[in-house]
Amino acid sequence: MTMRFRIICLLSAVVLAASCKEEADNSLPTVETLPVTTATSSTAVLRGSTKGGTANMLCRGVCFSSSELFSFTDSPCVSVDAGEGEFSVRTYELIPMHKYYMKAFAVMKDGTVIYGNQMTFSTTDFQLPTVGISPATDIYATEATLSGSVVDSGDYPVTSTGFVYTSATTGELVIGGDGVLSVHAVNSAEGFSATIGELEIGTAYRVRAYAMTENGAGYSEEITFSTLDIHPVEFAEIQVLENTYSSLVVKSAIEDRQGNTVTSFGFCWSSSIKLPTIKNSSFASCDETFTLSMEDVTPGKIFYLRAYAETEETGVNYGNVTKVKVVTYDCDGGMIKIVPSNPVFIGWLGDYEQPSMPAKYSQAHDGEFQINQSVGRSSTPVPSEATLAPFCMAKYEVTNRWFCEFLNNYGSTVVKDGTWKNEALLFDAYTDIRQVDGIWTVDEDYLDCPVVGVTFYGADAFCRFFGGYLPNEAQWEVAARGNVYSDDPEVPMFRFSGSDDLDDIAVWANGVARPHCEPVGQHQPNQIGIYDMSGNAQEMTSSWWGAYYATYKEAPMNANKQIVLRGGRAQRGVQSVFQNCSRDAYAITSTVAYSNYIGFRFACDPESED
Repeated sequence: MTMRFRIICLLSAVVLAASCKEEADNSLPTVETLPVTTATSSTAVLRGSTKGGTANMLCRGVCFSSSELFSFTDSPCVSVDAGEGEFSVRTYELIPMHKYYMKAFAVMKDGTVIYGNQMTFSTTDFQLPTVGISPATDIYATEATLSGSVVDSGDYPVTSTGFVYTSATTGELVIGGDGVLSVHAVNSAEGFSATIGELEIGTAYRVRAYAMTENGAGYSEEITFSTLDIHPVEFAEIQVLENTYSSLVVKSAIEDRQGNTVTSFGFCWSSSIKLPTIKNSSFASCDETFTLSMEDVTPGKIFYLRAYAETEETGVNYGNVTKVKVVTYDCDGGMIKIVPSNPVFIGWLGDYEQPSMPAKYSQAHDGEFQINQSVGRSSTPVPSEATLAPFCMAKYEVTNRWFCEFLNNYGSTVVKDGTWKNEALLFDAYTDIRQVDGIWTVDEDYLDCPVVGVTFYGADAFCRFFGGYLPNEAQWEVAARGNVYSDDPEVPMFRFSGSDDLDDIAVWANGVARPHCEPVGQHQPNQIGIYDMSGNAQEMTSSWWGAYYATYKEAPMNANKQIVLRGGRAQRGVQSVFQNCSRDAYAITSTVAYSNYIGFRFACDPESED
């Protein structure tokens, strides 16, 4: 419980008493405390009444406390304007199942506080969700499907739903119970459901549905079901015969019918459900060694597959689930998962060498503040607070090798669909990538150098083709800082990405016409293993250029269609432009000479945990 409801009318009364004469009408009101008629686990409507004395009344209300001895000055209060008759006020953040003492009050302009009679009220127990469960369906030898519903969400929002189950005949059936397993459910308009697998053959199970809140879970009544006591068909392990950016071919076979009469068999699969059934996508085969050529294949897409056989004796039998990810760009295995320690701040975080502009973190050492490079040409040096979901960032800048791979599979020199359809992927004058006999290639010396001369449209198309995206400005800076935001003197916050010495971590001031004088990853990485975030090619982000908001959000596209560039270009010789907070504007619609210094980095969402 907080003191945020106390009204400042007492302070106002003292000030007025010191500066004003008492009005001619010195009458005092009669104050009465009225019973609480509405109370929940955390709120209550408090009531009172005043009669007379309104000329000198400043405000009126109700104060309350867990203690029997309390007053206006040492307890939470809620108030309304001065007046006569009954009034009510609502208070929040109360403790469930708790007894409170309360009394109405009126504050006079001379600071006098008049109280009504003291009464009590109690909050209720908080209400957990009311949950329903239906009988299990699609029961087989080793799995079954469960369905539930949230009948009433209770006093707190439901954060997740699912089921708990066990084959034990005794013991409490709750999350974390001894021998109790749980599974998250998939929500729909009708309720929530899940298929549970790896059950024992011919075994009875106890089940309850649950709905989780921040204050605990509500559970359904308990139901039971038993798996079939017949051994299911056995399948060979699924083999992946072909996996390319546009094709996926898998193979399996029936190894042992277990005496069952098989009527149909094949594969079932899903890209979202981790335990797919024939109710999802399925393929029936005529040959007991069966092969499936997958449809709807795109780079990075994940499929959950398993073989199935329908029999007269046991219904549908399923094999083990195999997870297959369509091949994609993964930065040669160098994708770094970042879980921000929210909230974080981006922009110029201050410098302990400049006490007039104190650091946002005691360890922040961001160098000199330069408004053109640091936080925006039209803004002030105030950082922006950001809250970010986990994401993955490529260890290296995208190289010529990988962009040629993209072009040779994409099959177009312009964007094929979407917002930027028909926009060019490359600035021909500013890239070393060339098409020779229909194949996109680059000189061998430049294969592992950062690709430059790519348009914003080309960078966006590359990332989308491989199932990712250009990082936004906040993601880029969190990665550049090594996800380090600390007041711990043992945890350094570097000026550049990985060091306060630019020579340790950056290709810079090299004076050549391209940043490909060095391949990616030749200098020291930052704290989380990411290379070249300061120097080498300057990097595009997906953020439109604009001044920072106090709380980070994406700026709208401006009239000049300018995006934010980060990291500093290799040929530049001023160290401040390579700082973690440095930023530049770049118009995506115009070709400029420094396009041959601009590249990009790939980002994507983390894979869900199985």
